[in-house]
Amino acid sequence: MNLRYDPIRPRHGRLPLGAALRAAALVGLGLALLVAARPALAQTQVAAIAEVMPAPAPVASVPSLRGDVVVSADVIRLSDLVADAPADVAATPVFRAPALGEMGTIQVARLLLAAHTLGLVDIDTKGREQVTVTRAARRIDDAALAEALAMRVAEASGLDADEVEIAFDGAAPALLVSPDVVDPVSVTDLAYDPATRRFAATAFVGPSAAERRAQATVSGVARRVVSVAVLARGIERGEAIRADDYRIERRAVEQVPADGRLDAIEVDGRVARRTLAAGQLLRQGDVERPVLVERNGTVLMVYESGALTLTLRGRARQAGSEGDIVDVENPVSERIVQGEVIGPGTVRVGPAFHGRVAALAR
Repeated sequence: MNLRYDPIRPRHGRLPLGAALRAAALVGLGLALLVAARPALAQTQVAAIAEVMPAPAPVASVPSLRGDVVVSADVIRLSDLVADAPADVAATPVFRAPALGEMGTIQVARLLLAAHTLGLVDIDTKGREQVTVTRAARRIDDAALAEALAMRVAEASGLDADEVEIAFDGAAPALLVSPDVVDPVSVTDLAYDPATRRFAATAFVGPSAAERRAQATVSGVARRVVSVAVLARGIERGEAIRADDYRIERRAVEQVPADGRLDAIEVDGRVARRTLAAGQLLRQGDVERPVLVERNGTVLMVYESGALTLTLRGRARQAGSEGDIVDVENPVSERIVQGEVIGPGTVRVGPAFHGRVAALAR
């Protein structure tokens, strides 16, 4: 038998059905794997490109004119006028600020020229030709100025500060300081004449006389004043005076009688001795303690001795208020005894009393 090698050659014709299905499944699986791998491959490619390409530079804001501004320093910096100014030149002073409390204008052309010298050439002016700059300021209150002067005059004259009232020659001087200054008002170089009560001094604001934020020369009259009570409404005779029936005012001491000073009047618990008009200055003689026992009125005489208490009707020979000593007639013995007024129509009698004699107290 003769044998010979015959290489395998592909057969031409149809594959069996089973083989064809297996081949199709393999091809589908390969395509699915290829499609699933493409997004990951694309992301990997994008990440690789991002690593080698530089990030885009941020868009810089164009410096622009702020408009009218308020400043607190004595110089105007570029950032006060221009928004988004470069950091290396933003704090550079470009103009001098107006005086405290004043305002001024800056031509935009001058601002652009100043910015150009700092290397800033592109500024959005928003179509404006000028801007207004106001210097912020705080005015020292007139009352604070007067209080500081009153304290100094009181020290020089030996009075209490609340006894001195300051009247300036004309309007009080304007002391203007920066809003952030919190130093108190001080007074120096005081010249005071006790005879005329005129004064002249220098008032200043600052931590010391050597560091003054603001100062002004002041002059006027330091009047000595006292507190008085002025009736806010009319008061009928015998009517009790309440706290809201009068107001406290301060008046020059030479215009107030000695018994008209508030510290010389006992108002609490008092009644009007006579009819008083609204606006009237209240004086000590205008008030009295409420009368609890009327003259010739019937009173209850009370005698107390230990646990023993006796009462008897009597007749008061004089009027009296609480605490007053009045004469009372005993209707049985017709004797006159003294008693202390202890309540409405009531008198306590007994040993010698040490209260106020009604005739003298009133």
